[in-house]
Amino acid sequence: MTNKLSIKLVNKGDEAELLMKGELDMQTVTEVEEYLEEVSDRFDHLVLNMEELTYISSAGLRVLKHIHIKMNKRGGMLLLKNVSQNIMEVFAITGFSGLLNFATES
Repeated sequence: MTNKLSIKLVNKGDEAELLMKGELDMQTVTEVEEYLEEVSDRFDHLVLNMEELTYISSAGLRVLKHIHIKMNKRGGMLLLKNVSQNIMEVFAITGFSGLLNFATES
């Protein structure tokens, strides 16, 4: 990825966990979208671990919505986990908290 964002893939069989670190913004969104497109073709389920994601722009939201819809059409799932309070507020304000799937804290 770029200096502003890194993604590490952890292969868990039919599920991929993507560890995201940095900022998902206009500078990183094109590369992230291409990567998520490729990974979503290889796995039934994607888990985006956002513990170290510090920022998401509207362009990043658009990509997540697109991948969410793509996975649902195929019978798969996009799941977001370890979302910071600041980023969760962005999801809530934009209505994405009712659209996307979030892991519940145990």
